[in-house]
Amino acid sequence: MKVLVLLESPSKIDKIKHYLEESFPENQYVVLASGGHINSIADKGTWGLGIDLETMQPNFVTDSSKKKIISQIKKEGKTADLIILASDPDREGEAIAYHLANLFKDHTNIKRITFNEITSEAITNAFKNLRDIDMNLVNAQISRQILDKIIGYLVSKSLQKSTGLMSAGRVQTPALNILTTRDTLIKNFKEVLYKKIFVIEPKRAINLSLTKDKNNVLVNTEKIYYIDEKQAKVIVDELGVIYKCTDYKSTAYETRSFKPYSTAGLLQDGFNKLKLSTSQITLAAQKLYELGYITYIRTDSVKYSQQFINEAKDYITKNYSSDLFKDPIVGKKDQNSQEAHESIRPTNIWLTPEKASLEIDDSLLQRVYNLIWWNSIKSLMKGPSGFNHRWTFNNNGYEFKQSWQEVKDLGYQAIKHSSSDENIELTDDGEEVVKTKDQKPEYQFNSDFEVNISKEFIRIEDAKTNPPKMFNQASLIKELKNLGIGRPSTYNPILTKLKDREYVEYPKSKPINVTNKGYSANDYLYGHYTDFFNLNYTAEMEEKLDEITKGNFDYVNWLKDIYEALNIKVKKEIGEAKTEAICPRCGANLVYIKSRFNRGRGCSNFTSEIKCGYREYEQPDGTWKEYIKEEKPADQDSNQEKVTKKKTKSTKTTKSKK
Repeated sequence: MKVLVLLESPSKIDKIKHYLEESFPENQYVVLASGGHINSIADKGTWGLGIDLETMQPNFVTDSSKKKIISQIKKEGKTADLIILASDPDREGEAIAYHLANLFKDHTNIKRITFNEITSEAITNAFKNLRDIDMNLVNAQISRQILDKIIGYLVSKSLQKSTGLMSAGRVQTPALNILTTRDTLIKNFKEVLYKKIFVIEPKRAINLSLTKDKNNVLVNTEKIYYIDEKQAKVIVDELGVIYKCTDYKSTAYETRSFKPYSTAGLLQDGFNKLKLSTSQITLAAQKLYELGYITYIRTDSVKYSQQFINEAKDYITKNYSSDLFKDPIVGKKDQNSQEAHESIRPTNIWLTPEKASLEIDDSLLQRVYNLIWWNSIKSLMKGPSGFNHRWTFNNNGYEFKQSWQEVKDLGYQAIKHSSSDENIELTDDGEEVVKTKDQKPEYQFNSDFEVNISKEFIRIEDAKTNPPKMFNQASLIKELKNLGIGRPSTYNPILTKLKDREYVEYPKSKPINVTNKGYSANDYLYGHYTDFFNLNYTAEMEEKLDEITKGNFDYVNWLKDIYEALNIKVKKEIGEAKTEAICPRCGANLVYIKSRFNRGRGCSNFTSEIKCGYREYEQPDGTWKEYIKEEKPADQDSNQEKVTKKKTKSTKTTKSKK
């Protein structure tokens, strides 16, 4: 039986063909790759949307660069007994499978398979479980395309007309707003200087900090008050030498900094630990997946298969200790999760970073593989554990506290390894976990005691409030995920688009800076289209797309409602798009015009009999300069024409001699 297998990426062809021939030698296999999508929605019709606005059906056109491979696919399909659509296991992959299937209108034996890893076992199992195309996933993907085009095309036209800026987008615009809002908070931040009061006696490991005043009010908190120098001196004067313990608490703890990787988690750790951009991490991880080293990289899941957990447990038991193994953290189900994928992990836990380095030549791929391998193994280990002790003291009505962490078991911290970056422990905020061995304070483990401490150990220290932190690539992705904006396939493209549009700048491993263009775009879009870009509305759109995958949502009317509301709004805004600037030639208002380079403005008198034609362009310093078309002297044009004719004639003569 001849079987035609259609993939997305050409780099998977040899490996998958080998596995199929090995497992099912009775068949003849032809394996081809489409190179991703073979078509896109046409830029025709109303607003250039390429959509039937009554039925919300898109008009798909073939990508001109794919004509050759499409011809080859059709040719092989004519003689194939079975056609297998093996594009990626997500909405995009399902839509690609759907469009590939449409190339074979008369073929009756077309099936779909998916796999989360490129291994012999996974490919064999997929081939044994053929299915039909999931039209719910296809409808969700096409709806996403339509939604992006409606919002992107219509609002971008308004943005271009009113500001001369080029682009808005359903997800890119809210991301820009998150950045500008944070940036504005930082710029408007007013620093507060205040005093902290400590009692520090190193010999007895005493390190008390003042937490409440005599009125039982928390000190040095933004919502209440900060201690100034005068108040600090009064407090110190009123303190005695006796600190009476009023409360003692001891609670067990275990720190597990390593969690199974979703796409967002991998991008964040790759940025924070390896100092790689999201683009670098995405490309490296995609290559590792295609080579069969890791599972599929676009996933919301933070769960492992039971088979992998068993294999990892076996590895940990044989190489470390059975006591070190622990089932992974099971968090609450992500309500925004898409298809049921496994989290990102190695396909073979026995292929350690040391062994993998003998197979993987690329240093970047090695680093990303090491990161994924160590994260996977440590997410299945016990973390450091022990007890957190906290004492509360009273001194003449003032409250002081001290905490001490007693480590009983180091867990994965006891593992010795040569690599470093991928094993850094980070907090949820992306900060490195500082490992310290605090000396045990000379306190009783109860609340029935007093401590006598000389006043010479009281310290008044300067402190100040800090502004919010600027977003970097990792923290922005975390914020987007927390807000339910974007999906695994869009996190990296969001950043790329913002940078390409010159709305933001972010040097490698540095915070993201919003440019003047970014501020201008955000001010206009949120000044005129707030309802369409507010964060809750954007998150709701993602939820609606998720509902379409379940087959229980009327997406056609939903899309029509969005278009109709936006169409009315954009027409109104474009009608009022004249600027306050006046044309120096005829006195009419200027309007923004499209330009490949800097922003441009032109006279609005282009529809009248006058047709003024005045144009000007923004200069780097923010001023505007009239555009004057350079004209060549008549004799220069004449000479140029003679040279051109001479060259043409010479070329023809040369060809005729051949």
